Amino acid sequence: MLMDPGKMAVIALFAFSMVASPGPVNMLLMASGANFGFRRSLPFLLGCISGFLLVCLATALGLGTLFTTSPVLQLVFLGVSLLYILYLAYRIATSNPEIVESADRPGYLAGLILHPLNPKAWVAVIAAYSQFISPDTDYTTQVIVIIVIFTLIGLPFNSLWCYGGNLLRRLVTAPRLMRLINVTLALLMLVAVGIALMQADFIAPLRAAGMQ
Repeated sequence: MLMDPGKMAVIALFAFSMVASPGPVNMLLMASGANFGFRRSLPFLLGCISGFLLVCLATALGLGTLFTTSPVLQLVFLGVSLLYILYLAYRIATSNPEIVESADRPGYLAGLILHPLNPKAWVAVIAAYSQFISPDTDYTTQVIVIIVIFTLIGLPFNSLWCYGGNLLRRLVTAPRLMRLINVTLALLMLVAVGIALMQADFIAPLRAAGMQ
């Protein structure tokens, strides 16, 4: 047996709480669906899934340990990720629903780099591995099971967020109201990132730097 069914159910609940909840990626998927439609957002959606798999693999290979043990690396990661997320929030908040150019549409590459620069993704994967991987069972097998569970839950729920934005696109026809929705999604994305940072050890280096 790959893993106890009860343990797999607990992992699934944990994955649901991490993947289905509002976060920077889901907010961006919703914004993409609202501004470009579901079909034209599919490359971005698939890129997000692929990027999460990269985080899972990198953590399994030990990169997650570097984040928890190297304050310098944490600070560099925080700086890069926050700058990128602020840039994305600005793009969402200032996007013009009346002028939607295909060149402005986020593609596969934009989705691919999003999770590796998303603190919430690293927090979720590191927590999953530390809580659910047992030294008594084959490490690789457990990693594969966790990745499969996260993917099976992440793909449909990420798609739902994107499709929810597509529904907004159909329901909201007033450009002014659409701009307000874009600003709201951008603010929610920033709030979600802030909550993830406060709940994780990623914020510790900033506190330490402030004490020096």
